[in-house]
Amino acid sequence: MTELVSQAEFARQQGWAKSYVTKLKLEGRLVMDGDKVDVAASRAKIAASADPNRDDVRQRHANERGNERGSESPSDNKAGSSYQNSRAVKERFAALTAKMEYEIAIGKLIQKSEVEDVVQDLATLFRQGLENMPHRIAAELVGRDVGGIRAVLKEAVIEQLKEFERNLDQRISAIGTNEENHERTD
Repeated sequence: MTELVSQAEFARQQGWAKSYVTKLKLEGRLVMDGDKVDVAASRAKIAASADPNRDDVRQRHANERGNERGSESPSDNKAGSSYQNSRAVKERFAALTAKMEYEIAIGKLIQKSEVEDVVQDLATLFRQGLENMPHRIAAELVGRDVGGIRAVLKEAVIEQLKEFERNLDQRISAIGTNEENHERTD
């Protein structure tokens, strides 16, 4: 005969909090007959829908409750859970690798070394431009008053910043493509 109990009684029988049983009900992991829980069918459904990769959590919670069912020795199911855990880790890393390769292919993800190279090149170009500025504009400053000198300096700085911005746009748009690699080898 089917044993039907309230959710509170089911929680007591299992050694669980009532809120956990409510969560299981909301997830559709309990077999209900009206407002009563079918104990055997619910246990089977919970076991069938359990995440095999979370045996560690189940074991810890069972030990905390002092539950006999959860306190089986680790060697009883070690080979099975070890295989399942290893398989889950392998599948997770395969999925992460596939995701990374896809994001690289669509240009969402780029190699750190490529970004470092671009930043270093841009910083060098910008620094060289600033260092060469006095040599480029010195002749234009001769004989000018303070206002004229400021205007020439301001124009030179603005031009240097525009050049940096152009270089930045070109290098960023080329990053992660073969175009970037060809530029560097030429």
